[in-house]
Amino acid sequence: MTGVVCVLGCRPGSAALARRARVARDVFVARGARLVVACGGRDWNGRVEADELARMLEDGGVPRDAILRERVSRDTFENAVEAARLLTERGLREVVVVTCSWHLPRAKKLFERAGLGVVDGVGAPPPHATLIARGWWTARERVSLWKDSLR
Repeated sequence: MTGVVCVLGCRPGSAALARRARVARDVFVARGARLVVACGGRDWNGRVEADELARMLEDGGVPRDAILRERVSRDTFENAVEAARLLTERGLREVVVVTCSWHLPRAKKLFERAGLGVVDGVGAPPPHATLIARGWWTARERVSLWKDSLR
């Protein structure tokens, strides 16, 4: 059993954020986890990603005291670094990473690079991925992986 679920944020109000929050809640319950780290410090017109995720998780039944907000990061690389910092301070090292399915391979690599043991990754699938959307996600992740390698 892994006690920590890390869920990555994105634009508040988006369907992607709602899917990620639902999957994170389901993983939290199914694995009997004790903590969910809501990642994301970007402020989108007064709505911070981690705060929106925390609200959605709590609305979904995750106890408030089981939610840790990571409100500093601005991208996936920083999600991993900041989550690792928060968890290491608590003596925790193993995580399940939750994000969109197309984003999961890079996210897992970055969390491992940050020093966390990624025991699993769960991707929230998009409802109807078109060929164009899949092509965009693939290109985006390849460019982002290259940029991450320079950091």
